[in-house]
Amino acid sequence: MSSERLTSYLVFVVVSILLAAFQYGYHNGELNTPQQVISKCTNTNSVGLPQCIPMPDSQYALVVSILTAGGLIGALAAPYFNDKYGRRLTLFGTNGFLGVGSLITTLAATPHAMVLGRFLSGVGSGIVTVVVPAYIAECVPKSRRGFFGALNQLAIVIGIMAAQIISLAWSTLTKWRYILATGVLLAIVQSCLLPFCVESPRYLASLPGGFNRAKLSLLRLRGTSTDQVEDEINEWRRDWASNAQDQQAANAEQQEAENDVETPLTGNSAGAPASKVDIVKFLTLPYYRKPLFIIVLLQLTQQLSGINAVIFYSTSILSTVFPDSSGVITVYISIVNLIVTTISAALMDKVGRRSLFLVSASLMASMSMLLGWGISNASDKTSVVAILGFVASFAIGIGPIPFLMIPELVETPAVSSACSIGLASNMISNFAVSTAFLQLQNYIGHGQVFYLFGLCLAVLVVVAVMILPETKGRSPEDVIRSGYSIYPCNYEHIAIAD
Repeated sequence: MSSERLTSYLVFVVVSILLAAFQYGYHNGELNTPQQVISKCTNTNSVGLPQCIPMPDSQYALVVSILTAGGLIGALAAPYFNDKYGRRLTLFGTNGFLGVGSLITTLAATPHAMVLGRFLSGVGSGIVTVVVPAYIAECVPKSRRGFFGALNQLAIVIGIMAAQIISLAWSTLTKWRYILATGVLLAIVQSCLLPFCVESPRYLASLPGGFNRAKLSLLRLRGTSTDQVEDEINEWRRDWASNAQDQQAANAEQQEAENDVETPLTGNSAGAPASKVDIVKFLTLPYYRKPLFIIVLLQLTQQLSGINAVIFYSTSILSTVFPDSSGVITVYISIVNLIVTTISAALMDKVGRRSLFLVSASLMASMSMLLGWGISNASDKTSVVAILGFVASFAIGIGPIPFLMIPELVETPAVSSACSIGLASNMISNFAVSTAFLQLQNYIGHGQVFYLFGLCLAVLVVVAVMILPETKGRSPEDVIRSGYSIYPCNYEHIAIAD
């Protein structure tokens, strides 16, 4: 279809949105390499700001991991702003948190100021991680959704790599604050680009009387004729109406069987979606039980894999095997992550989400076990191969898929709440892993902790084999009507009167 073609304006909008994901990645990687410079020096005498901020490993771990605690708050608040003010305006506002948080850490003189700045950056990161996947999925053509959705993870990876490359040059007593100040600049740049972007057309269409505004937004994104754009919008209306009819039937059956338990309606016979689904409804209504379980499973698999232990503390992990070159190897890890994430984006709409996720998780479990053995036995070559394989296995599937799939598992009115709950479970598990990692590593051993990650992955893969559906090339309504079956079911579209 010509309406599926890419335009330069669509690319501009996607790049502008992805700058938020880049910032999230940058904040994840900015404190990895300069840990020794920031926290281990003893000479703090200087004019103005101190040259370093001495703190024990446990306190530095709190500074690093508080980003995820802020992210949890941001994730829970995101649906309100995302649905009330729209994707674009919400994303614009998050740059305030990201910019101010970066400014506070740049000027910090105490560990408490570092914690506050990282927390504010985390709030912005949490909102960003909810908004970006939905914003992109609602702007791009359905046939390209996998590729563009994977770019979210690619932008995060590039952000992490950029932070680590910059850190190699600036991890000194006089320049480490420049690493943190870069976050202020990034927030300003995106704030200047967003006013030139249109609002998500699917979001506009979900508002009362919003179809005309959605049409104008879609015309700019697609660059095609009015008729072709109307065809795409009518397809949304058919999906919404068909899904609404299925839900009404399910609601009637459920009321009989479960004594009038309420099930939400997301559309009507005119093809317009109804009211938004808030977090409480998404968590409590039986209708959303299956997608809720799948979303949480995806997020737990990503974080319990131990990937952020590697991202946050790769320099510390590798210093036991490579005391003189662990910082450089950390950059190599990011380069591998970038290359394989790019490959994943190209494969996403060809191979499919389910297959890539299962292959990724299985390979990652194997590499985790191998990494544990390599570190325990001080095997240089094995450790290098295992950690690069570990990151590559993550990048091919577990990295991009958990957030890419959320807008494919639930209908538009529930997307914000689903993303919020997904990110909340992601941040809670991320916080637990990143906070406990150094202590766990010291307690059970540098290598043995990766055996634990491998075991967690093995268990989660077995569960995913049984319940994870394929969403490639399917609308959320298609997936819902199939009952989240592993493979698509055939069905007839419901015709809508003009």
